Amino acid sequence: MKRFTWLLALSLCGFAQAGDFAWPPPPAPAQPLLMPAFAQAALANGMRLVVIERRGLPLVTALLSVQAGSLLDPPGKSGLAELSFGVLGKGARRGPIKADASALADAADTLGSGLDISTGAQASRLVMTVMTPHLDGSLALLADVLRAPTLPEREVASSRLQLQQTLKLAAADPAVLAHKLAWRLHWGDAPPGRLSTERSLARIRRDDVQAFCRQHLAPEQTTLILAGDLDLAQGKRLAERYFGGWRRTHAAPRQTRSETLLDPQGLGARNLLVDLPGSGQSAVLLLAPYPALLPGLPGLPGLPGPANRADLHSGALATAILGSGYSSRINQQVRIKRGLSYGAYSSAESLPAGGLLLLSSQTEHRNAAEVAQLLRNELLRLSSELVPAAELLARRNGLIGDLARQMETTQSLAAMAAEQIESGQALADLATYEADIERVSAEQILAFAQRYWPPQGVRSVVVGDLGLAGDSLRLQFPHAAVIQAENLDLSAGNLQRRPGQPAPGSE
Repeated sequence: MKRFTWLLALSLCGFAQAGDFAWPPPPAPAQPLLMPAFAQAALANGMRLVVIERRGLPLVTALLSVQAGSLLDPPGKSGLAELSFGVLGKGARRGPIKADASALADAADTLGSGLDISTGAQASRLVMTVMTPHLDGSLALLADVLRAPTLPEREVASSRLQLQQTLKLAAADPAVLAHKLAWRLHWGDAPPGRLSTERSLARIRRDDVQAFCRQHLAPEQTTLILAGDLDLAQGKRLAERYFGGWRRTHAAPRQTRSETLLDPQGLGARNLLVDLPGSGQSAVLLLAPYPALLPGLPGLPGLPGPANRADLHSGALATAILGSGYSSRINQQVRIKRGLSYGAYSSAESLPAGGLLLLSSQTEHRNAAEVAQLLRNELLRLSSELVPAAELLARRNGLIGDLARQMETTQSLAAMAAEQIESGQALADLATYEADIERVSAEQILAFAQRYWPPQGVRSVVVGDLGLAGDSLRLQFPHAAVIQAENLDLSAGNLQRRPGQPAPGSE
């Protein structure tokens, strides 16, 4: 106890000598963002290789990015890409042996890792992180899973059932359901809006999975990213060893991004209220257009024309100002000042033909109308007044700091490179990210918000127990579509099941 009192006294003396000990010392000067080098090469079969050298720890993340995602799902069979990639890890030929799901899991465990497989809109990933001595083994496993999957019938059926059960559980979660509905409202029947349902998954057979894999699992559509304890020469030797013999496909060439994306075909309802009796809270979402990823696409009906890089950086800052961090605008209004929620957040996703901004929060049912109005007010305020300099600086630093944190692990480094490649952007653009963000002015953000977020382009989705919400929601959205959750059909144009239509999961 005496030792603690003595140390505390010394500490206080130190603060007192330095100045007013009631205040912490000022922050140190900002450090420049040091972007790692992205060394690149290509194999003769068209496979791309990216190596991000990071010495100091004997760790390497191996990430295979395949340019095939849910945007390639055929009409009526949404979920095919996710199901196909999920089944890859359930069986593969390893030399003369057919390894089942347990054997593949054991192989990953033996290497001190797990095999993570995920599917996004534009691409899918297979990822392992291992100690450097196990890198050979992990690449051998990844190569077998990607190049020689067995796609067993029983695993297709089991994975399909698992996805259907996941969708059934999600239907009772107001936040998940609201996000799905926002995508449907914005994209309509364009590929991004074709969400998987229990019925669409029920239509998928093993033949569909086999055909999908034959067409899209190909070296010319695959990038191997190695991040960690190795250099380009080592990475290229390993890539040649495990993927050099992988032959190009002779199938019809895959459609380009612009060909696979139709224009957003938003559904008619501008605002949507979904009655989910028994839900604990209401999920409140605002949705609005966002820039497309790739310039050069034609302007979309009713939406702004193609974006450029300045649009994307202005959009990133505007999104951060709205809902990134504790001091963001919507979090201040909803949580800090009024205590209506544990948090309010913004997110945005760009696709080749357009994008979508979401502002979201969860609140008590009786507060849903107030939260929806607060979110709308803050979104529209960005298009009516300049962002103060101090606020803009804080959000700039936050975005740059987020990128810096992504460089702290081999997994996040590999994911950062994959995201850049999958979105069709150059890895070299990451080197100028800090300068690009710092160049965005308050005037550019104002112009961006005026262009992309006019009042008529803002839509709302509220999912909750409307009986407990009272009349406030219906008064605020007098012309909103109102649907009972039990009657929802995400594949329908009006989002409602027809009378006599089979329940989800049946034909």
